[in-house]
Amino acid sequence: MPIETRPIDNPEALFEEGKKFYFSGRDSANDPLMALSYFERAANLDFAPAQRLLGVCLLEGQITPRNIPQALYWLERADKRGDPQATFSLARMYAQGLGVAKDWSKAYRLLHKPGAVGLPEAKALAIRLKEELWSLYPNLLAAISQTETEIRSGLNLRNQRFVQSFLTPGRVALDLEEFDILLALNLGQITPENALTALRKCLTHYYQIAQGDPSL
Repeated sequence: MPIETRPIDNPEALFEEGKKFYFSGRDSANDPLMALSYFERAANLDFAPAQRLLGVCLLEGQITPRNIPQALYWLERADKRGDPQATFSLARMYAQGLGVAKDWSKAYRLLHKPGAVGLPEAKALAIRLKEELWSLYPNLLAAISQTETEIRSGLNLRNQRFVQSFLTPGRVALDLEEFDILLALNLGQITPENALTALRKCLTHYYQIAQGDPSL
């Protein structure tokens, strides 16, 4: 183990030093516990990447014993400092119930935070959560699909070709309200009839906007 010739109090320097022990290679000696000690020092100095990596290590329990409360603590700190990967890790915890109570509403909102929303893995998880909810209600999906067909038939040819379908799996913009309706139905907070009415309003509003902006 190399001996430090001077104290390192720069969080980024501590993080980089830790990475030398975390990632084995030609110019580094693999020592996960040493890496973790550097990450913890950088995390305590509010360096978000170190907070996130420390949180992931504590969540996975591969280097150190699994500690969900501490993992949650560090990931939340990194999320507050705007680390998108930490935000995604938090969302995954709530989506899957990894050591915390499953909370799809919280997970979905985390996935829509600035930064995280641009991550391919965050988009994929958001799509999967919404698709799982839709799959529980095939009759509701069929009714909304029929309404959408009727609306699209009234669009001019250009908008029919270029306006993305409301039910396209990859559409994640403007759908927090849609997700909340499906989740409320799943939790028994609203009736299927009320859910259908609310979703039709979302659908109509989406096409009102989309006709003026085919990029949606």
